[in-house]
Amino acid sequence: MDKLTNMEAFVRVVDAGGFSAAARKWGRSKAAVSKYVAALEEHLGVRLLRRTTRSIRLTDAGRSYHQRCVDLLAEVASLESAMREDNAALSGTLRVTAPPGFAARHLHLMTTDFVALHPGVTVDLDLTHRMVDLVSEGIDVAIRMTRPDDTSLVARRLAPAPVLAVASPDYLARCGAPEHPKELRDRDCLVDTNFKGQGRWPFKVDGRQIVVDVSGPFRANSPVAIRDWTLAGHGIALIPALIIDRELATGGLVEVLPGTVALSWSLYAVTSGRRYLPGRARAFIDHMTEAMRARAL
Repeated sequence: MDKLTNMEAFVRVVDAGGFSAAARKWGRSKAAVSKYVAALEEHLGVRLLRRTTRSIRLTDAGRSYHQRCVDLLAEVASLESAMREDNAALSGTLRVTAPPGFAARHLHLMTTDFVALHPGVTVDLDLTHRMVDLVSEGIDVAIRMTRPDDTSLVARRLAPAPVLAVASPDYLARCGAPEHPKELRDRDCLVDTNFKGQGRWPFKVDGRQIVVDVSGPFRANSPVAIRDWTLAGHGIALIPALIIDRELATGGLVEVLPGTVALSWSLYAVTSGRRYLPGRARAFIDHMTEAMRARAL
């Protein structure tokens, strides 16, 4: 028995409101459509439809089964479409969401470098700190700095993303480098409000966890703004290393209190586990994995 054909016949009969209408729209005979539905009911051992000479009605079992069939047939159609796409050159629109701070430093990796490898793909980039609903908003891949709690999502780790306490050499020359996290209470601290704790910074010293309440002249929900203020000598900040790698390499920023910040994130590529992942999305994740690994060498 071709279960998928029988299920499709059942769905078509329900959607068309009868066997004759379903047969006409499908291009099959009424007898064939009736045979498919009867075979499905016999296989399941349950009546799905109540038939009269003028109409059909779903049974309680049929109503529940109909929606499951609709979902399954849509998934099969999506899978077939994706497999056909995989056998051809990658093309179409890839929708990606990412934090603005990460994009400011790695925009070329996500866009120009990837499109150079796959010129048939168009990248539609949504830069936001908001936790976008991937399914309802049609997002293929989300770049996130933390692993999602939602078990319906699939997260692939791209790179470690440790958070460092940093300052400019000018600020340290004027105010002195702190030797213990508690000294930050008497320093100008620049607060990234994207952090869950915001002005309560976590540290680990001699195996003990401590939280230090900090304050300073500027707060922002942008690690890029925090980085720029730190470079300008306005204070000490906690910033993901992925965003300040160049400044650390050139000496524009200096790490303070090394090895004590009790924040160590990772960078993830997140996708929905509820639909088949198109080839262009898988190629993008592979590209970002290799690119971030190369930058860490």
